[in-house]
Amino acid sequence: MGSIPVQEPAFEHDAIGQLAADILHECSFMDKVCQAKSIPPPTLESGTSTAFWSAASTEITLARTKALGLLDELSTILRGPHEFLHEFVASNWDHAALYAFLQSQSLEHIASSGGVALLSNLSEKSGIPGDKLVRILGLLRCKNIVQEPEDGVFALTAISEELIKDGDFRAWVEFQLFETRVASAHLGETLINKPNDYASGTSGFKKG
Repeated sequence: MGSIPVQEPAFEHDAIGQLAADILHECSFMDKVCQAKSIPPPTLESGTSTAFWSAASTEITLARTKALGLLDELSTILRGPHEFLHEFVASNWDHAALYAFLQSQSLEHIASSGGVALLSNLSEKSGIPGDKLVRILGLLRCKNIVQEPEDGVFALTAISEELIKDGDFRAWVEFQLFETRVASAHLGETLINKPNDYASGTSGFKKG
């Protein structure tokens, strides 16, 4: 009686190319919908207002969700395990930079200066030394939270303007940046204590 052949697992030889093609397909579709419905294309420039980010079009919402999932998968494949983990953990510094930016009222200082402010003025008003503040702003610039149109000049983007427009959302962001981050840091420690079930155990928030 012959042995049953073992089928080798399928190996995707062109995962990168296929993901790129799928992303392009979704983006092209969204572009066509925007043109057909006269929806302004999205940008991160200050003052941007577009229905693209809202739920105005179910077609765009679905395509955008799919494209973001594909982009995340492509980014992970391109980075590889080591770099993925490095970037995943290093994002803590980005979160810390945003929290410091908000707590120092630098966001309000830029907004009250017409959306653009000098580093020296921000340093003076916030009390943060310029050599430290420029590093904080540099991290935020890399995430498009602020922009630097000229050396030492910082301006708002559509992302930072959102924190000016919506005070409740800003409060939620700050809560996530501090209380939730501290609680997550204590999560592993609280789980060591047994028993520690959901109903009667100690949470990371109480530990913090």
